[in-house]
Amino acid sequence: MRTLKLITRYTSTLAILLAAVGMTPTHAADRFTPSADGQEVTDTTTGLIWRRCTEGMEWNGSACKMKPLKFKLAAAKERAAEAAKTSNKAWRIPNKDELMSIVEKTKSIPKIDLTAFPNSPSAVFWALRPDADDNLNAWLVNFNTGRVLGNSGQNKFMLRLVRSGP
Repeated sequence: MRTLKLITRYTSTLAILLAAVGMTPTHAADRFTPSADGQEVTDTTTGLIWRRCTEGMEWNGSACKMKPLKFKLAAAKERAAEAAKTSNKAWRIPNKDELMSIVEKTKSIPKIDLTAFPNSPSAVFWALRPDADDNLNAWLVNFNTGRVLGNSGQNKFMLRLVRSGP
């Protein structure tokens, strides 16, 4: 009985919070709009455009396939620059707040909308610190726990690229 009361209270609180930011539970799931070719999704809440697949994976028309890659921070920056150059789109590594905006803490593992980001790994992803331009320090966002971590750029983590909307 106590568990039912907690669930009811949590559900009510979630509905109130979503309403406060202009969303309802049904709208929360509809916030990502895929591009015509399915390669990207636009977040209608933030206006950001995300690569649908984790770097190393490829969109096959219905899902992200292949194995995701891990990068040291310097290599992640190089990957983002190469993606921007080859596509003529301003792909970049997201900052902590941008990457946290797609974390869905109410989801099970991984804590991300799997319709918008199919086969997304339950892993740690790079996020840049806005005022740091070195290859030593960056944020990490864990899609297993939904938490932010700090770390040096010497370890390898996954990468999801973003760009600003039109």
